[in-house]
Amino acid sequence: MGALVGVVLALASMVLGVTVREEPPALDEGLRQTAVELGPGFAHASAVVSFVLSPGLATIALISLGLRALLAKDPLLARCAVLLAVCWSTLFARHAYQRVRPIEFPKWAYPSGHVTAVAAVAFTGVVLCGWLARRHLRLAVALGCAAVVLTAASRVVLEMHWFTDTVGAVLAVVGVGLVVARALGLVPVGVMSRREQS
Repeated sequence: MGALVGVVLALASMVLGVTVREEPPALDEGLRQTAVELGPGFAHASAVVSFVLSPGLATIALISLGLRALLAKDPLLARCAVLLAVCWSTLFARHAYQRVRPIEFPKWAYPSGHVTAVAAVAFTGVVLCGWLARRHLRLAVALGCAAVVLTAASRVVLEMHWFTDTVGAVLAVVGVGLVVARALGLVPVGVMSRREQS
């Protein structure tokens, strides 16, 4: 069932990308104008959020998972590293859509790179938490969602992305993530954590 939902979400991201690539819908234009009117204070805060919650975070997470999996010879961490890498790679779909950003910038807009990276880390973190610390799963989901929402908002406020760029990124990451997690045997997550099993 999870894989089927994943396919639907991934397809939804593709349909959205094709729909909005030529001209931004009224929702995008309206939210952009609202973001501009928030003032420099929100722009400064958004710049900080975009610096912290960025593709750099995904790079650190991927390298950490990979090294830890290698050193500990842990197949669970290795599979999670693959999951993170594949989820993050959905960013390359932007070359197919070639959507222009709200401001002049040399990279395509859809999907948002920052949101793709943070959503990939959040999704992988939730899956890993389900295996290693299931009792904290709700907290992991809440923190992951908060990080994704903050990242998406910051990119819109900074006019680096349209709102639909951020939505498409989340749909793609979660959709592909569900399919890949199923293929790697990562869902359904273990009923008990490793600590509880020992």
